[in-house]
Amino acid sequence: MFMPGGLRRRWRDTRANPAGAGQPLLGAVVAALALLTAVPASADGIRLGLPIDCRPGVDCWVVNYVDRDPGPGRKDYRCGVMSYDTHNGTDIAIRDLRAMRDGVPVLAAAAGVVRAIRDEMDDVSFRDAKPDAIAKRECGNGVVIEHGDGWQTQYCHLRRGSVRVKPRERVAAGQTIGLVGLSGKTEFPHIHMTVRRNGKVLDPFVGEGEAAECQPGKAPLWQQDVLPQLPYKAGAIHIAGIAPGRPDIRKARAGELDHRTAPTDAEALVVWTEIYNVVTDDVLVLRLLAPDGKPILQTQQRIEKDQARIFRSAGRKRPQSGWPTGTYRAEITYQRDGKPLSEPVRTEIVVR
Repeated sequence: MFMPGGLRRRWRDTRANPAGAGQPLLGAVVAALALLTAVPASADGIRLGLPIDCRPGVDCWVVNYVDRDPGPGRKDYRCGVMSYDTHNGTDIAIRDLRAMRDGVPVLAAAAGVVRAIRDEMDDVSFRDAKPDAIAKRECGNGVVIEHGDGWQTQYCHLRRGSVRVKPRERVAAGQTIGLVGLSGKTEFPHIHMTVRRNGKVLDPFVGEGEAAECQPGKAPLWQQDVLPQLPYKAGAIHIAGIAPGRPDIRKARAGELDHRTAPTDAEALVVWTEIYNVVTDDVLVLRLLAPDGKPILQTQQRIEKDQARIFRSAGRKRPQSGWPTGTYRAEITYQRDGKPLSEPVRTEIVVR
């Protein structure tokens, strides 16, 4: 059975052994499997709650789905490109590193028994880490939960030191098992959840049964009240703002570019945003409105190639007389084939 990042091999109770030393607790496997009889899946299969304590579309976003393309390409369950080759789970991203530091709980999607954990990896983008630091541990800090009848969920990229459960522990649906982090093979804070039955990866938006081409399954695995919270959206604008000058991408991703006010002598007013999963020839529209409602900036930027995420900006230099005081509003729209993919994202800044 494949478990990303070798969680199975490194299964240990890190609370009982803070240094992380020791051999895998093989004897605990038998005990854990015995406990599973007390938490069987429902007769009609597992039903999953939201694995993260957030408001989808407001402060968290589904940015990747299970790859359903059997070849070297990528295809999500709606035949879009919100995935990448061989991706085996659902990724839900949070706003930025500040939100990660504040703490966003990761929740058990269903009741079960903890099979494995890891909790000692640093929170750092894999692009800034040495390759051998994450080799065979791509999942980062994580938790594996058995739910009975062959069902299993795995949660990856948790924050170091945040795992709140231990092997063989029973957990309830919705119980906090850790916090969203940046560990393992990732470059942005998010939770990755993989669902398996008898070792086979399943897409929770499709389930085990048949599905019409480019449509959700007839029996998705999500609870009925969860599925409406996760409508399919191609492309996700997750952060945006107005800066009094050239925006710094690192500060934006760290949550440190949250300007609420600007002086009348600010060198420029710049609309900025970051978007997940862009596609060639999509169009990003950035507008900036003056306090009187008149547009002082409107640009259309064509996406030149498919990318997992992009950071874009556009602005206006300070007029010779300085910026008039008042509230400046920005509207960010992402379009495909001439049609917006979602409602405009709006943000504002007060010049005083």
